[in-house]
Amino acid sequence: MKKRLCLLLASLLFGTLFAADTNNFPPVGGLDPLNAVVKIDTRSYVPNYFIPWLDKGQDASSGSGVVIRGNQILTNAHNLVYATYITISKQSSDEIYEAKVKAIDHDCDLALLEVNDPSFYSDIISFDIGETPPPQTQVSVAGFPIGGDGLFITQGIISRIEIHPYVHSWNYLLAAQLDAAINPGNSGGPVVSRGRVVGIAFQGNDSGEGLGYMIPTEIIRHFLKDIEDGKVDGFGLIGFRYASLDNEDAREYLKMKKGQTGVRIVHVNKINQQLLHLDDVLLAVDGVKIANNGNIRRETGDARSFVTLVNQKQIGETVKLSILRDGNEITVELPVRKIEYQCHRYLYDKLPDFYITGGFVFTSLSYSFLDEWGKRTPPEELSRKMFQEKDDDEQEVIVLSTVLADKLNLGYQGFRLEILTKVNGKAVRNLKELIAVMEKSEDEFITFYFGEQNTPVTLNRKKMLERTPAILQNYRVPADRSKSLK
Repeated sequence: MKKRLCLLLASLLFGTLFAADTNNFPPVGGLDPLNAVVKIDTRSYVPNYFIPWLDKGQDASSGSGVVIRGNQILTNAHNLVYATYITISKQSSDEIYEAKVKAIDHDCDLALLEVNDPSFYSDIISFDIGETPPPQTQVSVAGFPIGGDGLFITQGIISRIEIHPYVHSWNYLLAAQLDAAINPGNSGGPVVSRGRVVGIAFQGNDSGEGLGYMIPTEIIRHFLKDIEDGKVDGFGLIGFRYASLDNEDAREYLKMKKGQTGVRIVHVNKINQQLLHLDDVLLAVDGVKIANNGNIRRETGDARSFVTLVNQKQIGETVKLSILRDGNEITVELPVRKIEYQCHRYLYDKLPDFYITGGFVFTSLSYSFLDEWGKRTPPEELSRKMFQEKDDDEQEVIVLSTVLADKLNLGYQGFRLEILTKVNGKAVRNLKELIAVMEKSEDEFITFYFGEQNTPVTLNRKKMLERTPAILQNYRVPADRSKSLK
């Protein structure tokens, strides 16, 4: 999964140390603009998603950031996951400053930090946010790669700008590819052109040497606008899948007129099924015409996916879709919303929920849980749940993580990584409902059904409840459930 891409707990660039490019880093009022590029050191406490009552101990990581207007430090969210203590340093001083998270959006891998000590800003000229340059533009990238405390700068070329998976959240958002090498430590560092921040370095790609990615300013501005009200809503999704219409026969079948272009809607998510139909043809978004391959043309002439027009909207705003349905053009106003899946996304800054009964360790399925699986491939059944939508707000996927071996559960101790489908023949929507069944049922026996084959596991309910405290003591487990379920 996300480890296949090189997530930068640090990121972009390493190479020869360059003198600051006077075009990209012009001095301001006698101050060095590079004083605004900072090193971020983070101490964190990371949970264990397979053994959810434990953690992995204290971890240390470093990244980079940049001071922008309002004395705010812009960096990557993944630099701050489960942070317990954050410090900031800069090239112009030997002082170390404590920092706090002001806002964080894991959807787009961006965060803001603030330093309360006013002396930190005494020699800093903050950067303005510019516009994302077109492909083939040379940019400078600055940051603090691991292996030393010095600030490094390198040059790169923007090679393409397209929708790309963000490793930290597994969202697909606009990103710019750079021909710059990837090394730990520089994640969150600014990508600069003509004295303005035009991107934030955030991840690499292990399938291509010398490639890195930056978060473009369209995404940065969306983040900054989103948090103006003091809360983070994140990014909405288009809520449908589409196919290209390069084939002439397909266009004729869908009753497209000569000169009409667009894409074919081939799947509609539950939240939009009242508004969109299969085989609708999407002709334009907010009046911007869509090519048969799904691209739009910008004023600069470069092509981008039409999805970028939706990504720029805030949650709750609407987009106007020009639709061809059965040969007739109609307008559909589509609200920009989040799509809630049965499988939780990454549980950053949130401890995993769990419930233990009779030695059976249940937790809720999440990307974080699947990631704990490492480079091994998780069971296909678990992977499929990643993109299945919720039927209601309370629904989640309950997974048997493991079985704590005991005489009570003899014969079932090999069960692990199984989806709980039913209990005593009835579906349970979440861990709270599972607990309610175990504690309030009047049935003598409990039968868990696991997986697509509904494999049964039957035990005496009263014996399970009575034996659980001893099992917890044997395995040094402090409680039978997470705090959120008490």
